[in-house]
Amino acid sequence: MPSPKLERVKARNRALSDLLDRTASYVRRQISSGEKFVIPKLAAAMLNINEGEAFVLLKILAEGGILQQVYNVYCRPTGIYLTTVDSLHQLDDLEKIPYCNDCDTQHEPQDLTVEIAFRPKNGLIDAGLAA
Repeated sequence: MPSPKLERVKARNRALSDLLDRTASYVRRQISSGEKFVIPKLAAAMLNINEGEAFVLLKILAEGGILQQVYNVYCRPTGIYLTTVDSLHQLDDLEKIPYCNDCDTQHEPQDLTVEIAFRPKNGLIDAGLAA
């Protein structure tokens, strides 16, 4: 059964309908296989498009209430995942960034790497991504 949210997004973006279907299918597979986030670079590789195009498709799904854009935060020296924040403003609040056990320090913002990611807004079913 088609998702009403996805169908509304596709109706507003008719020229991208096929790509949006493929992107939503990719998101479903990723999340169903246990991944918490969808990364534009990885989506691009699977969809055979460039990273910018994948970002735009994921952003369209976010604007349609299907996905939520978030920011994954990593320790720059080690590349270790530290946390996910919902907005860039939260990066300024160092209480939101956990202590880095590998470096034995509380990193300053310049010691972090940030990656844009997407996740279902309220789970697969509520986001309209259930199969």
